[in-house]
Amino acid sequence: MPRTQNEDPDRNLYRRGETWWCRYVLGGAEQRVSLRTSDVKAARRARDRLLKDAATHRDGRGPAPVRTWEDAVEGYLAVQETLVRSNTLAAKTARRYETSLVQISEALEGTPLGDITTATVLDFVMARREDECASSTIHNDLTAWSRVLGYAVANNWIDVNPVRSFERKIFIGRDADMLDPPEDAAVQTLIEEVATWSTDMADLVRWLRETGMRLGEALAIDRQDIHPDKRHATLRRGVKRNAHGLKTRTIDLGRAADMLDRLPGKGRLFANLSADSAVVSTRYGQWCRQRQGREDREAYAEGRPPVQLARYRLHDQRHAFAIASLIDDPTCIYRLMEQLGHSSVKTTEIYTRFLRGEGAQRRYGRDRTRFGSLPPAVIISPPTG
Repeated sequence: MPRTQNEDPDRNLYRRGETWWCRYVLGGAEQRVSLRTSDVKAARRARDRLLKDAATHRDGRGPAPVRTWEDAVEGYLAVQETLVRSNTLAAKTARRYETSLVQISEALEGTPLGDITTATVLDFVMARREDECASSTIHNDLTAWSRVLGYAVANNWIDVNPVRSFERKIFIGRDADMLDPPEDAAVQTLIEEVATWSTDMADLVRWLRETGMRLGEALAIDRQDIHPDKRHATLRRGVKRNAHGLKTRTIDLGRAADMLDRLPGKGRLFANLSADSAVVSTRYGQWCRQRQGREDREAYAEGRPPVQLARYRLHDQRHAFAIASLIDDPTCIYRLMEQLGHSSVKTTEIYTRFLRGEGAQRRYGRDRTRFGSLPPAVIISPPTG
């Protein structure tokens, strides 16, 4: 709502504690409405919407309908279907957004769009942190959230997208800032415990630790991807596109090559597991929670404090492989970059920073008798004569 140069920008506003309220007259009665924000700029925008609706009501046209989070999600998903059909948006990316929107909708059920502020976003982020979600997962959630609110802005349902102005670097950071890779003894214990539930999942955990592959890459790898020497593999499916658009790379299998004899001779190596990484991650997470639940019940029955069991993500095996490789050969960083599929060595350097910082403080353990790392470079001697 436009205002004159000398008009008070905080007219009709007042505070109760940290929360801004709006006071105005409608139908001869004073209205006092909580704006549900401590941010003065957000309060001014909410105030302007209230006054605009009040003016519309006085003109006899009735207030504008209140749009909720569900309205925006429904409208956005219809647009997203069109984007997928036109190949503007990858189907896999669309599914990831839908997964995030399920989580967000649980927190925003029935919420008017005008009530969503950066404070709302911060509450969601903190809750996801308490659930031990990875930074990358939270970033994905906020990207999906921002797309929905962007749809609402385009339809003039709200004036601004608070997710876009949220300080992600401050409140979320990167997974690299929170590295907590399991040491070799912990990985061995994890594999043994997982094997009591699923030998296929236990093999997957060992494969991830021995190769540093991403979960999606491991679930998609096929026997045809293995080279005749049975020491290397070319990854073609489930591979993350890098900055140069490359979608394939050749990796060294290391000690994972010793597992090939007990894995399928045709088709996917992990055919008994879903090819969808989200499904596998969810099943693994359920097992972790059930394992802790059993410990809690046993502790209660025995009258003792429960042991908080280490809960490592499947992706943490990739970090453990990288850390072990740099411990075994500090000069391997460029080969490690290629093995992991990083588009820049700066990404790989997060592991060297970990070893100089947190890893050095806790004297990160390495047991070469349990697991391998990136094999040494093969030096080809020039022909003689």
